[in-house]
This record gives sequence, structure tokens and C-alpha cells, in this order.
Amino acid sequence: MKHIRIIFYLVLTVLTICPACIEEYTPDIEAAETNKYVVSGQVTTGEEYHDIYVALASSINNPGLIPLTDCTVKIEDSKGNPFTGQESGSGAYTVYIPEAYLVTGVSFRLDITTPAGTHLVSEYEKLAECPDIDSVYFIRESKPTNDPDVFIEGIQFYTDLDATGYENTHYKFDVTETWEYHTEYPLEWWYDGVVHHVDPPDYSENICWTTEKIRDIYILNTTGLQNNVFRKLPLHFVDNTTRRLICLYSILVTQYAISTDAFDFWDQLRMNNVEQGGLYETQPLPVKGNLSNLTKPGQTVLGYFQVASVKTKRIFVKNVPDLEILQPASCGVYVLRNGLREFTPQDYPVYLLENKGAFLQMTNECIFCTSIGGTTVKPDYWPE
Repeated sequence: MKHIRIIFYLVLTVLTICPACIEEYTPDIEAAETNKYVVSGQVTTGEEYHDIYVALASSINNPGLIPLTDCTVKIEDSKGNPFTGQESGSGAYTVYIPEAYLVTGVSFRLDITTPAGTHLVSEYEKLAECPDIDSVYFIRESKPTNDPDVFIEGIQFYTDLDATGYENTHYKFDVTETWEYHTEYPLEWWYDGVVHHVDPPDYSENICWTTEKIRDIYILNTTGLQNNVFRKLPLHFVDNTTRRLICLYSILVTQYAISTDAFDFWDQLRMNNVEQGGLYETQPLPVKGNLSNLTKPGQTVLGYFQVASVKTKRIFVKNVPDLEILQPASCGVYVLRNGLREFTPQDYPVYLLENKGAFLQMTNECIFCTSIGGTTVKPDYWPE
């Protein structure tokens, strides 16, 4: 499962970070330097279609990404096999590589020619063998806050790596979370100038699922460790003040065996995205990728082309012992002091809750789970 667009936003963050100054300073930057190429993409095992994204970075005064269309995109392996990409969207290109070519030990590089004739290439990246994910688990923990008497309650996720017998020592981990949540009421009464009664009540939008990728960067370097084994690598923390843990929660951990250069790239991005706390904090680092501009060698190309073998593991969480869930308020129920006549056509439809022969007004979030985000389509991997 690929979520490569995240690198666009990470690189863009690096471009737009500006240290605090006593006096405002506007740098004199040439136009050519503010329109650098931004490229991201990867080749991974388990997939035959691989996404590449090409864009230009806009002015520092108006940061953003400008998708670059009509590029010629191809991926070459170290055996001389070319794989040509097809444009699949604005700045997006899809390259088909049959699984038979995704062999451990083979290297791949990215080759791009822009509409202006600019030639961009990456260095070759070797496809390393990836061990299975040893384990993924959570521990009930309390996190300190700025107030020594106040703690945040929740669960901390961890993963273990056992790469005994494997040569690769650099790894990256992605975490994708999915949670199920329910609304409090079905659709039963509503008003649009006339009171409507739905009988039987409609529960079709009572259950939803939301899936999101955790944007934090998790990497691991086991160089020098005995037996290439690491225990208890921290992943993300889920506190008890969200609806994530109310019904059923799941995370999918994706483990990538990456190169040393890829590790250094992600490590620089990780450090650049650590919150800068004060005037004398460390300045953001320049993020060096593995792409070059052959047409204009002096112009930096932002981003990284990653080649990695992949393993995944999913776990589910339900009813965490000794953790009280403080459900956030999303459903609003209100007394109608003037009855239904207080509503005008601009308010329709108005959703109602019948209570002892009288009506209360409900917000959409009380009935329609999609109003909170997510979808009513149950994921294929979700248990019955």
C-alpha cells in the first residue's frame, strides 16, 4: 500500500520553514532557485504498479507545489530492463513492473524528461531483502504534560525487529490507522415544513470507518547491534480523548528494508519536522535526496526515489483494560422553545428526536456518521 504523496508535503515543509528573527528579512532568491523540481516515488515488492510524482516548487512567498504534466517517466533496472510510465493524473505517473522483475539484489533508478527537455535521474537503489515483522503491540501508558500533576492517558504502540541472518540494517516503518465509530441515533424524524416519520428507523449511516496514515517518520538503524535485533521501537500514541478507541481500532504497520542513503534522507526530514521550540534551536537542515538534474547540474532536485522490499502486519484493539474513554462531544441535542415554527426553509432539513410527545432538534452528527468524516463502506479486512 503506497502513500507517496506524503513526501510532497514533507519536502514542502522543509522549503517553507523559516527561523524566528528579531527583524524581518526577505531573502533575494533568483526565480530559477524558487522553481526547483520536486520528485517522489518508490518501487516496492508486493506491488506491480508504482507511482511517481513530479512537480515544481513555487515561490517562497507563495509556497506550494505545481504538478508537472507531459513528462516522460521510466524506471530502469540494473539488468538493462526499461519500464515506461503512463500519466495517471496531474503530475502523477504510474509505472508497471511485473513481479518477476522485483528480485532481491536488483537495483532500480528513475529517469524523467520534462516537457522543457530537462533530464532528471536518480541514483540506483538496490532492492534489499526484508524480514517479516516480528511483532506489533501496545502498552497502556500515561504521558506527562507541561503540568507535572496532569498526564495524558492512552496506549503506546511498539514494534520489534528480528532481522537475524539478514544483511540489511536500515528500516522505515509506516503506520496506517483505521477505526470504527457509531452515531447515537438512527434517522427517524425530520422536518422540512412537514414532519416526516421514517418507520422503521434508518440505521444505514449509523456505522462508519475512518482510515488515515500517521504522518510521523519512524526509522531504525541496527548497524552495530548484536544479531540485527531491536526491541520496543516506539510508534504512535493514541490517547483516550478521541473516538478512535470507542468501538474497534486497528493499525497496519508497513516495514521497509531501505538503503543507507534512504535512511539518511528520512532522518533529515524527521529532524526538520521536529518542532522548533525557541530562538536558539537548531536550524533546519538541507534535505539531500538521490536525484540529479543532468541538464542543469547546479540545480537541486528535491525528493527521493526509494526502492524497498516490504512486509506488513495488522493488529486490532478493543476494550483496553483500565482505560476510560472520554468520548468527544459531536452530537448536539437542543430544546425547541418555540416549537417547529422557529425554523425557516433555509434550515431544512431539520432532524428531530421524539421525547415524550415533544421534539428536540439534533445535529447531523447525531445521525449521519459521514458528517464526522469517514465512510459507511466496511473495509475488507474488518472483522464481522
